[in-house]
Amino acid sequence: MSTTLVRHLLRLVLANPHTDELESARLDLKSATQSQWQQALETLALHRLLPLVAYSLEKRGFTDPIPPAVLEGLQASYRQTLAQNTIFLLSLAGILRAMEARKLHPVLWKGIVLADSFYPDLGTRPMTDIDFSIPGDELEEAIAAFASLGFVKRDHMTTEDAIYVANAMGVYCDVHHRVRLFEGKESMNLTVDVPPQQLQVPTFRILEPNAMLVHLVFHLNGHLNETGLMLSWILDIAFVLRQWGSSLAPARLQQLMPEKRHWVSLFRILRFLEAEFDEPIPECLAASARNFAPFTLGEILRQRRLTMWELPHWRGWLRLGASRLGIELKRGYPTLQGDDLLGWVTDAATARRMASYPISQ
Repeated sequence: MSTTLVRHLLRLVLANPHTDELESARLDLKSATQSQWQQALETLALHRLLPLVAYSLEKRGFTDPIPPAVLEGLQASYRQTLAQNTIFLLSLAGILRAMEARKLHPVLWKGIVLADSFYPDLGTRPMTDIDFSIPGDELEEAIAAFASLGFVKRDHMTTEDAIYVANAMGVYCDVHHRVRLFEGKESMNLTVDVPPQQLQVPTFRILEPNAMLVHLVFHLNGHLNETGLMLSWILDIAFVLRQWGSSLAPARLQQLMPEKRHWVSLFRILRFLEAEFDEPIPECLAASARNFAPFTLGEILRQRRLTMWELPHWRGWLRLGASRLGIELKRGYPTLQGDDLLGWVTDAATARRMASYPISQ
């Protein structure tokens, strides 16, 4: 039942349910038990969707079937996200002005771009930091620009390709000076300057439609072993395609997509969005996508739960066994469903079958 609740809530976010479906959703939401609501909220939180659901319920005027305590929790998540993102945007405006004064060329990625220009409201897309890329030969000047605004380099978070800086307000910036995904492809004009919707600067530079889609899929796959499939990252793709789906060029995508497995993930995501939320597949990708089975909502929710436990790895079994013996774990883990591990076997078999399918463009 909790999966049914999640499905209803997500369709209220993305789809345009007909009258009969809305009435069915209303009845299911009203009849759900406290335990079912707790499981649904745990799932939405695990996928970072609480603020988006809260906003959508309010926007649709669909708050009446939601228990008051549940609704208040959802709305609190939205308010918190809106406040945090407002701080991020104010900080970013200052950063971009400081970089412009130094004639630097930052490119903004992911959360801040999506929250500003693709999601329905600034408070609906949570983020933990501001993602940049900067040419390697501009890194020292960029660090100076950050320092002029009170940002301090966090050396313990530095990697071979990126640095982290943070200010006293807890605004973190992930600054990439090497982007391996697009190395050797710089001549392809991978960025575009667009006017932001919320940010108080005339324009900001972001990835162009094909590069953005490739980067979103690459990022999602790059974190699968740590996070599992994240619905919030899948919805990132949905909102980008709503605006930019008609601007995609298969030949360009082919040049940018680094491996076949990313195509497989993209096609299965497109089929999932179509099947669950009536999202149209971009015409240029529709024929190829038909060859691939969609992810299912149950598969996505299951994979996220199991990955958080590190199942079916032996470490996960030890952790699960310890929890069953009453040993207190260092952090909380999602509630596993009875058929999660059995379902994982089926999911793995489907994934192997999809990986063998040819990619036709």
